[in-house]
Amino acid sequence: MVGRGSLAAVAASALLLSGGNLAFAHDEIPSSDTALVEVYVNSEADVDALVSAGFDLAEYKRVEADGKIVVNIDADPGERSELRAKGFTIGRTVEDAAHREAVAAERDATREQDQVAKDLARNGVPAGGAKIDGRRAVPLPGETVIQRANRFTNYAGTFLYVEAHNKATTARRAVVNNRNVVVNDGPVQALSFSTDAGATYGDAVTMNIFNDGDVTPPVYMYHRHLIRLTAAQAAVPAGQLKVRVASASGAADEFPVTEWLGETLPPHVANYQQGFFNRYQDPTENRAQLDQLAAEFPELVTPVNLPHLSVGYQRKAQTVLGAWAGAGTTQNPLVPFTNQTGNLTAAEGARAIILTSKDWGHQGGNGISARLTAPTTADQALRVTVAGRAIVVSLATNAQGAVVSTAKDVVDAINANAAATALVTASTYRGNAGAGIPRTGETLTLRDYLNAPSHVQKGPFQQRVYRIGKHRDGSKVGVFLYCQQHAREWTTGLTCVETAERLVRNYGLDARTKELLDNVEVFVLANVNPDGAHYSMYDFNSQRRNMSNHCAPNTFQDPLARNAWGVDLNRNNGEYSRLDGYAGADSSCVSDVFSGNSEYSEPEIQNEKWVVDEFENIKFANNIHSYGGYFMWAPGAYKNDGNRTTAPAPNIGIEKYFFEAGEQILARIKEHRNTVILPERTGPIADVLYSAAGNSADDQWYRKGIISYSFETGADRFLSTSEGTTQQATGFQPCFSGLGTGGQTGTCNSNMINEGRDQAMEFASGNFGMVESAYDYAKDTTAPKTSIEFSAKQTMGEPINFRFNWDDEAAVIYYTTDGSTPTLSSRTYEAQRARGIGEVLTISALGVHDVKWMAVDIKGNQSPVQSQRLLIAADQEDGTVGGSVPATLALNVDGGSFGQFIPGVAQTYTAESTATVISTAGNATLTVADQSANKPGHLVNGAFSLAQPLQGLGVIKTWDAPVSNDRVTVTLSQAIGRDEPLRTGAYSKTLTYTLSTTQP
Repeated sequence: MVGRGSLAAVAASALLLSGGNLAFAHDEIPSSDTALVEVYVNSEADVDALVSAGFDLAEYKRVEADGKIVVNIDADPGERSELRAKGFTIGRTVEDAAHREAVAAERDATREQDQVAKDLARNGVPAGGAKIDGRRAVPLPGETVIQRANRFTNYAGTFLYVEAHNKATTARRAVVNNRNVVVNDGPVQALSFSTDAGATYGDAVTMNIFNDGDVTPPVYMYHRHLIRLTAAQAAVPAGQLKVRVASASGAADEFPVTEWLGETLPPHVANYQQGFFNRYQDPTENRAQLDQLAAEFPELVTPVNLPHLSVGYQRKAQTVLGAWAGAGTTQNPLVPFTNQTGNLTAAEGARAIILTSKDWGHQGGNGISARLTAPTTADQALRVTVAGRAIVVSLATNAQGAVVSTAKDVVDAINANAAATALVTASTYRGNAGAGIPRTGETLTLRDYLNAPSHVQKGPFQQRVYRIGKHRDGSKVGVFLYCQQHAREWTTGLTCVETAERLVRNYGLDARTKELLDNVEVFVLANVNPDGAHYSMYDFNSQRRNMSNHCAPNTFQDPLARNAWGVDLNRNNGEYSRLDGYAGADSSCVSDVFSGNSEYSEPEIQNEKWVVDEFENIKFANNIHSYGGYFMWAPGAYKNDGNRTTAPAPNIGIEKYFFEAGEQILARIKEHRNTVILPERTGPIADVLYSAAGNSADDQWYRKGIISYSFETGADRFLSTSEGTTQQATGFQPCFSGLGTGGQTGTCNSNMINEGRDQAMEFASGNFGMVESAYDYAKDTTAPKTSIEFSAKQTMGEPINFRFNWDDEAAVIYYTTDGSTPTLSSRTYEAQRARGIGEVLTISALGVHDVKWMAVDIKGNQSPVQSQRLLIAADQEDGTVGGSVPATLALNVDGGSFGQFIPGVAQTYTAESTATVISTAGNATLTVADQSANKPGHLVNGAFSLAQPLQGLGVIKTWDAPVSNDRVTVTLSQAIGRDEPLRTGAYSKTLTYTLSTTQP
């Protein structure tokens, strides 16, 4: 901000401003009613004069297409009138007084909210206020619900991560209006949390809001916060540590803290081998190393050529003739084309002729030359001559000797010349009309601009997947590990190679490794994107995509656009893709998330798809990317439909499995150098990162049922000092060792030395953990154990809340509440919301409720059906209506009999009884239930029971008014199958008939 001059200095100024062509001195003290406005001036001299005159110019300036300069000035009404009087045009108002007052009021209100929330988080909700949900048994979810509270320790200290959702919060949307105005739309609910270190809650901190801003409008996801714990807090066992989250509204929740990555892992042997690389390697080198591994250990490794060759590390040779590249500035002057990328100016684009060789560069296209000449005589015709591999174009002149050939004329002439078209194709620049007169004189040579060393093969690449294991016949559970879909992610290919080397070379040394490879088959594809990776390593470091060029003719087909070609292979799959309407992929051929023109269009993704389709034993997969340190799974995409509709989210039992298996995998990552993948970066791709329509993890999970993960190597480095902790991103290509050539210190700071090597090492350990998870899956034959938790077993009319718990492993829970036996088609127990905890279920109808459930783990092991009886009974106290009629619920029951059961005959028997009902209540319900502990719901004969349940139990009849001597027929039925054994004697069961009411 350029400050206002002092009054004395301003009064002494006398300036000539070109905007009004009048000399004036600005010597007014501004009022408080100022506004930030756009002012149009004619020159830089006007800007300097306004500053000297004491006007308050903001640090903002832009130049319009007509040469006008726009500045922002903070001016009151008098100053604005003064500016207009001198001939300056005032444009948009960026900020007025009302806007500033509103922003200040919002600031103060939010500050008050923050303080209220902090006080409640630290001290709890006062007596008489809103209850803290955590104080009730199986409470209904309140306004604020904690989703997770995790403590972890890494190389930088001990940290606490808390995540909570607040139903009253909506996303804050920043809208840029008229270039500068920021409008905040939607209320923000302040959440704060404090930590109980075993005695009292400490100071509270305000949590951060996580909005998904990739959708329109943005969607509020949840609040989250990561803090470094004090030594006292870190010393408290995790099981004794709690957090309390509170909102300014008074809504609060309490939650126990769990240890993140606390699993104890089987150790490796002392001479465990690792570290099978000493620098970044390209795909050719990775393939050669794995080929050598297969040749050395044929009993453990089988290389398999994939059916589709890549497009190849190859390009046609090109040049730009007749136009100069650059922006025409001092820093970026116009010069003849050599190897520039970007765009031509409009004027140069009209002159340009794009030449593209017919042959690939390495097959003859490189080395063709071209030159434009301007004759010195008048009335010359346009001519094209070819001598060997040299093309010379002589431009046409008019009667005055001036060149008249346009770029389009030259293009047509070259394409009409048989000798020239045997070598090249000519076109104008990106569909330009080509009306400009080309520049002449320079001889330019066509090149493919590929600079890889000689060991890198030009042309299509033969990809291989390596089958690793003692039994490579599909009989063992398979794990598919694949790396470097994105070319610039250099650490990932090393991760796959290191994983393969460790598994194979430690087979005879490490008992754990042998156990894994005897029971699991591992498939390794080190470089999904070999062409793009070669291009990234030797030509354009930022290359993300492959080298397919799907741009249409007359668009981006010139060499200036060569760094913008390619398909994002992790957007090219078929499940929940861009073509299905999902977000996160682009149809533009020069977008970094270009998904291709059709699903599975790219040979690299066809190979990836072939692997999982061909080898049906693959049940686990891991797609390894960088950077940021993420561990993710499906769903990976959502629609930008205003509701952020994701691909179907897995059941909470499945998501729990992803988390539980992930704990082992992440613990292996941690063991290398104490790196912890953060809880906030662990979860579904769509919830912790962004939408990635057409990604591989979704394709494998939804299409094949493969437990498919996505790694992002390169976790942020934590930098902790006595003043606090910060996080530093590592980038796609972190320093491998930190040293330059000749032993000189390179550009790496002390926190990034050996970073590239360490990332590949620690995530190879993570891959080992994934193989361990597959082994655990293969050996799992035990049914999961689950239990029910409820607010009360019996109430007098009050609803009962309940939820299910997983006692030993994750599983999908199927349940009923009407006493029927649950099946795989029954209702499933779900999460409260995305990344949320389990839902709280409620029953409120009077009577007996038999909740039955079973659980099925991800392997398919199914538990027996369990049952819990819950009773909501009527209030039994006597009362009167009008002082004369006693409250009466009278019930008289006549019994019934099924008669004689006949063995060996399939038959359904019935028995009828009569219940006589008298009720003076406003409503009444008659139920029949079996409350015995011996085979509930079944007729019994001593220790024996009938196989099929007794039918007809439950609610028999309801009344919504008083009733007298109403006779109700109760019909019970018992089915007995032809092959069901029957024991001699009487089968019976005492049933409980209950008449209840909620309106005595």
